Amino acid sequence: MPPELDGTRCLLTAASKGLGRAAAEALVAGGATVVITSRSEANLAAARESICNVTGVEKERVQTTVCDLADEDGIVTAVETAVELLGGLDVLVTNHGGPSVQPIAETSVSEFDAVYERVLRSTFLTLKTALPHLTADDGGSIVNIVSATAAEPKAGDVFQASLRPGIYGLSKSLANEYGPDGVRVNCVRPRGIMTDRLVEKIEYLAEKEGVSVAEAEAMRSAELPVRRLGEPGELGDAVAFLASDESSYITGETLALDGGWSRGAFP
Repeated sequence: MPPELDGTRCLLTAASKGLGRAAAEALVAGGATVVITSRSEANLAAARESICNVTGVEKERVQTTVCDLADEDGIVTAVETAVELLGGLDVLVTNHGGPSVQPIAETSVSEFDAVYERVLRSTFLTLKTALPHLTADDGGSIVNIVSATAAEPKAGDVFQASLRPGIYGLSKSLANEYGPDGVRVNCVRPRGIMTDRLVEKIEYLAEKEGVSVAEAEAMRSAELPVRRLGEPGELGDAVAFLASDESSYITGETLALDGGWSRGAFP
């Protein structure tokens, strides 16, 4: 059963597909009204239709605005537009597309700068723009969706290892700074959630290893103590929980949603 979110006003970035859309569905199912962003107007229209069909809500509960996370002015405009559409802001969920996996020797400065803009800089700017609206409405919740891999950097993955951990640190700092204003800031770190992106990775693994797609999926599942991959709805439920008052005593934390992939005793 989704947490109680009736009347909650939410903005989600990069939410027309995958994890972002799953989060939006869960929030709407709990009673929230959402504004979702994406670079593509067509993707936003399709996502709005899908979310309304899945949750059975009227279209007024799912609003959209185009936003390219590499565009500073676009981010500011998207936040201000969302606040105007919603009449305020209670919840912010930040998300971004996953960067490619590549070693530092094969990464140019221009490539690094481009991913920095889309991952860390865009999150910083979205938070900076949204925080005054959250504090003006007596607080709220921020949930940053970040890959679990960033918590355990591996060789040859320069973007994950260097940029995404910055979101963890920024979240912790903001939790300390804005806690007295009633704003909670947490991260969800997923891995192995069956989105289109993971399907592509499994298909690539199958081709690389010369096995069937089903066998490649089994190989990915075998990495996890739960021996299965996650469903997008499970990610959505985690975001909705952190957005709701049911998690009112949780801030500055990262919730691993990875089927036990993270092996550390502490987050």
